[in-house]
Amino acid sequence: MAMVKDNILGLELGKVPMLRPFLFFALGVCTAYYNGLDFFPFWAFLFIVLFVLQLFAFRKRKSNWGRVLFTVAFYGMWTVLGIVLTVRTMPSSQSSYFSKIKGDSFLILVDDEPQIKGKTLRFPAVVKAVIQGEDKVRTVGKMMVTVGLDSVSKLVVRYGDLLHVPNHSREVPAPVNPKAFNYKNYLQGKDIWFQCFLAERFVRRIDVGKGNPILAKALLLREEMMAKFSRYIDNTNAFQLAVALIFGHRSELDERMVNAFTNTGTVHILSVSGLHVALVFGLLMLLLKWMDYFPNGRHLRSLLIVGMVWGYVILTGMSPPILRAGIMITFFTVSLAVNRQQVTLNTLFASALFTVLFMPKSLFDIGFQLSYLAVLGILLLHPLLKKGYLPRNRWGKLVVEYTYISIAAQLFTLPVVLYYFGQFPTYFIPANLFIALPSTGIMYLGVFLALCPFGIINSYVGALLQALLRFSVYGLEYLEGLPKAVLSGIVWNEVQVVLALAVLILAVWAWNFKSKRMLFIGMLVVVLFSVTTNVHDIERMRYSGYRIYNVRSDLAIVQIKRGRVILHATFDSLKHRDSRFAILPDLERFSAEEGIDYRKLPDTGRQNYTLSIGGKKLLVLETTLRDTLMGVDIVIWRKNNKNTIEEIRGRLGSSPFIVVDGSNSEKSIGVIRSNKTILEEQMYILKNNFAYVWDEE
Repeated sequence: MAMVKDNILGLELGKVPMLRPFLFFALGVCTAYYNGLDFFPFWAFLFIVLFVLQLFAFRKRKSNWGRVLFTVAFYGMWTVLGIVLTVRTMPSSQSSYFSKIKGDSFLILVDDEPQIKGKTLRFPAVVKAVIQGEDKVRTVGKMMVTVGLDSVSKLVVRYGDLLHVPNHSREVPAPVNPKAFNYKNYLQGKDIWFQCFLAERFVRRIDVGKGNPILAKALLLREEMMAKFSRYIDNTNAFQLAVALIFGHRSELDERMVNAFTNTGTVHILSVSGLHVALVFGLLMLLLKWMDYFPNGRHLRSLLIVGMVWGYVILTGMSPPILRAGIMITFFTVSLAVNRQQVTLNTLFASALFTVLFMPKSLFDIGFQLSYLAVLGILLLHPLLKKGYLPRNRWGKLVVEYTYISIAAQLFTLPVVLYYFGQFPTYFIPANLFIALPSTGIMYLGVFLALCPFGIINSYVGALLQALLRFSVYGLEYLEGLPKAVLSGIVWNEVQVVLALAVLILAVWAWNFKSKRMLFIGMLVVVLFSVTTNVHDIERMRYSGYRIYNVRSDLAIVQIKRGRVILHATFDSLKHRDSRFAILPDLERFSAEEGIDYRKLPDTGRQNYTLSIGGKKLLVLETTLRDTLMGVDIVIWRKNNKNTIEEIRGRLGSSPFIVVDGSNSEKSIGVIRSNKTILEEQMYILKNNFAYVWDEE
């Protein structure tokens, strides 16, 4: 590869030594995670064996078999290390995991800054001990705690608080509707397998300040700075956006504002990550440049920059995106300090490997995937685009370069975005060009406001910052309102994601090395991708079936017929929150939102009514049935009605299939379950279970 003349990127595998360890480690993590591997001692023993083999092979490296054995042992060791570190965090591999120990209550340590939304308080907690009467059993493991706050709440919970709570833990449930957000997988990626719902009166503080003292002080400092911002920015939305952009505090962001960023492809601005750390790094490099003129000044400057960057990382709560950015900047700064030639691609994979070594499951975090793919795209594609065309005019060059950066980042993240979110922001280029300067100005003005001690200056800076924040939101909302601003309902599977990324890598390779072979292989992969996509789309558009969704006490029934969707629901509209999160992600696979035929069902009082859907007659049963009905195929049992199975069969003259939905209490469901005259095959309990789905034959 080094002999190729056309190598714009200067790519050589020898210059990216961290790539292969990262790939094999990631292979081990995926193997353990998706196959549910356990028995930690075996994998730990295998790792030790491979390590010893590698040392033995290194001594025999001059022979051919020694080199082969060293290579196999080396990559095998990285793969098994991925398995070991993943299995080690599984509850099944930890004998002292709290869920394995019976007890009435827990001692828990608040592990992150609590988030308040409406009347709920939520935070992850480490379970330090299980209380068994007068005894305490030390435990490990984390759970997500949600506290329902009273109307006049006096509860104040901070990071590092030690709390006594009753044992109401339960395993995080899987999604209950097709294509709904998988909260279970999301929490498992953070090593959280259980959750706990509590009333405020059951939470008792035992002690404070038991967390990491550095993080605790950083969060307290952030709280003080946010209070300072609230004094100088009086517009609520502008304040919420400011603290999200500068300090990473997003819990209070208005949903409409978040949608404006999401639907214009600029949501990365809201997440304190690489962009923000890079801006802080650039400012520090500029302000401390004078230190280069002193003996050992460069080393001292690098040390100060790394310290300040990590101070900012801690201040923003050490979220995974900013941790990754801090690691990358550290590698880059150290390379500059020792005058070592920087291979940015190797630095990228080194930081990725360093991150997953400490947090193996971060590999499955959407933010991890998107941030590293975006940087990979910029490193690989941006220089090629720049080589193709770059204007001589200074300002034109800036615009074109930023456009290239946006295109490169969007192209490499597009497959993952389509897989997870099923939508594409069509105006991402103008949106990113528009937000580039304001976001930079907001960042620097925010840092100045946070550090400036003079109130009179802060009042002017706050007013300017507020104006810039409101201007940014108005501009993005305008772009969001343009026709076809978002293409939604796009459905990709894992195969399409892999093929699309393969096409991008092959295209970069072919362009960089002027390789006809890679171009030909890339074209074959494009053909394979097209065939796979078309087959997938044809199957989807030919699909016919029905669903009764699990939407708690509401009711939602849908008929899907070859691209036509008819939804019967008790929601006030398709824009209802439960509709958007529980139903639309599934329905938009078959029809655009504006193409869905929405039919409102009664949602007040109690009444019985019938629906004819796809040749089947459904009876929605909410109160005592007094009429005689014939030909009913399915009864949807709702609202704890007082009918009995025998009475319904008598009124209907048949034994219809019964679906018991979430509007019924556990007590009512227990009564129905205990009826010996109905077989398990004749009934489906929808509450706390997956949606009732049947395909048309």
